[in-house]
Amino acid sequence: MIPPRATYRPQLNSDFTFADAQALAPYLNALGVSHAYLSPILKARPGSTHGYDTVDHQQINPELGSLDDFRALAAALRQHDMGIILDFVPNHMGVGGADNDLWLDVLKHGEASRYADWFDIDWHPPRPGMDGKLLVPFLGASYAESLSAGHLQLKADAGGFALWVGDDHKLPIRPEDECELIQRHGTADAAIATHTGNPGQPGSWSALDALIARQHWRLAHHAVAADEVNYRRFFINSDLAGIRIDRPDVFEYAHALIFDLIEEGLVDGLRIDHIDGLLDPKSYLAKLREHSSRPIYLIVEKILAPHEQLRGDWPVEGTTGYEVGAQLTRVLMPAGAEPAVSAAYQAFVGAVDEPAEETYRCKLRVMDNELAAELAALARDVAAIAWSAGATADLTEAGLRRALRETIAQLEVYRIYADDMGTSDRDRREIGVAIGKARRSASHLPPALFDFVGALLCGRLGHEYDPKPVAAAVGRFQQYSGPVMAKGLEDTALYRYNRLVALNEVGAHPDRFAISVAAFHDSNRRRAATHPACMILTSTHDTKRGEDLRAIVAAIAGDPDLWRMATREWRSILAADDGEAIAANDLYLLFQLLLGGWPIQGKSEGFAERIKAAMTKSLREARQRSDWGVNNSDYESRVSAFIDAALANQDFLSSFHAARLPLVDIGRRKALIQLGLKLTIPGVPDIYRGAEDWEQSFVDPDNRRPLDFAALARRLARPMAQRDDKMMLTQTLLQLRRRLPQVFAEGSYDPLELGPSVLAFRRRHGADEVVVIADLSPRHDAGLATQPNIALASSTEVYRSDVLTVLST
Repeated sequence: MIPPRATYRPQLNSDFTFADAQALAPYLNALGVSHAYLSPILKARPGSTHGYDTVDHQQINPELGSLDDFRALAAALRQHDMGIILDFVPNHMGVGGADNDLWLDVLKHGEASRYADWFDIDWHPPRPGMDGKLLVPFLGASYAESLSAGHLQLKADAGGFALWVGDDHKLPIRPEDECELIQRHGTADAAIATHTGNPGQPGSWSALDALIARQHWRLAHHAVAADEVNYRRFFINSDLAGIRIDRPDVFEYAHALIFDLIEEGLVDGLRIDHIDGLLDPKSYLAKLREHSSRPIYLIVEKILAPHEQLRGDWPVEGTTGYEVGAQLTRVLMPAGAEPAVSAAYQAFVGAVDEPAEETYRCKLRVMDNELAAELAALARDVAAIAWSAGATADLTEAGLRRALRETIAQLEVYRIYADDMGTSDRDRREIGVAIGKARRSASHLPPALFDFVGALLCGRLGHEYDPKPVAAAVGRFQQYSGPVMAKGLEDTALYRYNRLVALNEVGAHPDRFAISVAAFHDSNRRRAATHPACMILTSTHDTKRGEDLRAIVAAIAGDPDLWRMATREWRSILAADDGEAIAANDLYLLFQLLLGGWPIQGKSEGFAERIKAAMTKSLREARQRSDWGVNNSDYESRVSAFIDAALANQDFLSSFHAARLPLVDIGRRKALIQLGLKLTIPGVPDIYRGAEDWEQSFVDPDNRRPLDFAALARRLARPMAQRDDKMMLTQTLLQLRRRLPQVFAEGSYDPLELGPSVLAFRRRHGADEVVVIADLSPRHDAGLATQPNIALASSTEVYRSDVLTVLST
């Protein structure tokens, strides 16, 4: 298996199909990548904009094209010596709707369905009347309101009778009820008429209500899921249900088409989505390697804590690289600026909690609300284990729930990885630290609760406990702690602590302000030794802000006094001191988004709507003044109106652009250094669609908006002197990687000492070598002109600017 040199990530959907990607092949070749890294291609929910809601693993998504269309794409890429890497989703499927036949079969037959155990369903929840039923929380109003209003309709098609929620969700009727309907009423039309009432007259729907009550499912308002859902979801998304990929039959079903594509030579590698959602990631990856007919490039989407390293026994090339992206941001941050940046934030918004405390409280919040049902189920399982032995029979379910909640809130990693071999020393240390913190933060709880939880998770329970439920409970714990971290940190805390949002990214922690050049070098050498083909990314479909938006926001640290004075002036101009229109913390976020998102080049049409949408999503993710479950439409409207007024205020715009321009200059320089490092340090760089140009997207769906690839291709074809710095640097270094592949794939990584404000290193393989020199001085006044030349035999200056030089033999 030859790892990719560099990848390019298109986002496939009905508006950008296999045919569109095929037309992109000459452009990608000219750019210099080796592989197209495609978003999921299997059949998804109709209209899916991302493909992560797979409904059939054994079909190509018809909205993208046919299998022959995919073959044509692969052939077009091969003509330019390029291949394909696929994004694959093994953790969950799209449910609800009317398109997942497996899910529909489970709804129809309940526990008797051949697929009942394919999904991770608790068929015996504690609520009376729910035994053997599956909760389907897809209503926009309560069940009673939906029934009375006539939003629930009995219909018939070739598959039999089903209840429909509007035109969206299909819920099949039990076979025995179908037979009874036909026997009693003779025709489908008569059966439907009998079960149809008059909207607004609740009593007229009693026959349909009685029929619904007999089904294998219980229909409910979407908010019910937080407290009572009885199937494993992807995070808090009820329309994404977890599947048991650890089962051999599920594994074979889900991978059959993928393995065919690999065997046919159409696919060279896989990116495994949400690896932490799987029961046993290591075993899954080993099985993937074993069943693949030829060696493939294999990476995992794994979010690492700052102190955490990827498991050395996982048979993968590495992660998708979020941790490297975080390092690239932080190595360009002037560490000495942190006090001034923090002071400017607190002067604007007042006292704030430290990021670690905010994360802790946000994790508790999501466990008490959006993920309460999963915690309750975990506590029931753990309590049953405790009650099975006399020594722990006095531990209560409520007490164990509180102890588990506190332990998970204090866990610093997304999850541990106990398996059939037990719990590793590394994972015992993580649990030990979390338990220790939990004992202190919840000192009112009996110590015996934490003793039991610790013993359970660390594999230290005695032989009197049945190992099968113990393993199941530990597995449930591991599949739960990751979603808690994701929703608590990534999707809540990172939208609350707005000191410098360039630091608030997937895989990053906002309290980590900067890293030293020495630490950056150490990380690169370690990666070169352990995972030299790890992916390196700076923007993805999941990042909360585009890489260049972050670089410009990070420029605040280059001149925090300018920023402090500017934001104070803007606040005054916009008369925002009373806080009625917009809270101070939200205003501080808005100012950063305006700074980083204002287009460096090109027109700003549509900018107001884009930033209003980004702010609305940010408010809901922060879960303070609005929320996804209960939208505060009044506050959201006031914020949107405030943005419109600000963008129409000429005094504000004049002051804004006067302060913005010097920060953009710093940000552009940071962006070019970041890009130069990304394309030359150990690893496989990925270019997210359009990020070869200035990438200033806001959070999704803004970062999936349509791109004018034809315009990008025309700009790439211009003479070198007429190109933008970023596009020129991207192509130049990708072409260098093409010319010297072994230098970057296998070459040594040797740090160079050229002064306190210079980051420099040499990559060498045989007679070939490349030297990279980046000027990290805050103002870059002198630039690299004063730096000594590096002696290289027959050296060529591949790229040079005032902040970055790349030399090659």
